[in-house]
Amino acid sequence: MSTGKKILIGVVVLFVLGLIGSQLDKDKNSNTNNTSSAGNSSSETATATTPAIGIGQPLKTEYFEVTISKADLTKKVNTGNEYSDVAAEPGNQFLIMTATFKNIDNESRMLMDGSVFINYNGKDYEFDKSEVVAAEGFGLFLDQINPLTSKTTKLVYKLPAEIKGPAYYKPGRASDDEKIFLGDLK
Repeated sequence: MSTGKKILIGVVVLFVLGLIGSQLDKDKNSNTNNTSSAGNSSSETATATTPAIGIGQPLKTEYFEVTISKADLTKKVNTGNEYSDVAAEPGNQFLIMTATFKNIDNESRMLMDGSVFINYNGKDYEFDKSEVVAAEGFGLFLDQINPLTSKTTKLVYKLPAEIKGPAYYKPGRASDDEKIFLGDLK
């Protein structure tokens, strides 16, 4: 590879990292201005006091209006392409949510997956890593959308097969009380 190509790739990488860092700084600054002095709260309290916004209802966060239109538990992830399917794994299952994100801010914003919270045997568990599925219509890898535009995608979370109980989805960068009730996992 020529020196010129290496320099160009380096500049592009630094530019992308700068954009991500600048976006995170903006979000951090706006979140610190909006924090309350209520003190520390446990995740059990946050889940127990979550408002009853459910599947099919839009949740307005600071930057996005998020709607989960469907949430299913499956043993494997079928993408329609056998090479990008995610095979069944012993002891695990997959939660697949169809989510629509609408940017309600006045500038473009980066989308982030968020977390799934499940209350199992009286304890809250946070699943904050979504699965990477290499197929069209899955995931939010570095996606950024312009104001008043929407993106619909499927988010996939790997969960233990034995977990049961009430489940909530909290979009990325949402406050602790901004969650969508997904139903009781059975």
